Amino acid sequence: IQIPDTQTRIEIMKKKLAGENINLEELKKLDTPKLKKELLGIMGVGPKVADCIMLFSCGRQEIFPIDVWVERIMKRLYFNNDEKTTKKQIAEYADKHFGCDGGIIQQHLFYNVREGTI
Repeated sequence: IQIPDTQTRIEIMKKKLAGENINLEELKKLDTPKLKKELLGIMGVGPKVADCIMLFSCGRQEIFPIDVWVERIMKRLYFNNDEKTTKKQIAEYADKHFGCDGGIIQQHLFYNVREGTI
C-alpha cells in the first residue's frame, strides 16, 4: 500500500469536503460522540484533529486534545512520569477532574509547557 504525500492528501481532502458539502454549522448541532464520529470519517482527520475541531470550531469547551506536549506534561504532573500511561487514561483523567473546563486547562498546559514555565 502506498501512502500519498501530504500535498496529495490535502488535495484529496479538499475535493472530498467540497463534494460532500460538509456543513460545520450542521455538525455543531450533533452530540459530541456523533460529532467526533463524523469528523473521524473525513480523510486525514484523526482523533487529535477531531478534538481540536470540536474545541476550537464547535465550542466544545470540555474537549481535551492530547498531543505530545500535553501527554508529556500530564504524565509528569498527574501520573508520576509513568511511560506506560496511555492517552486513554489521560483523557479519562481529564474528563473526571477537569470536566467542562477541559479545553481551557488543556490550553493552559500546552502553552505553559511549551514556554517552559511548568
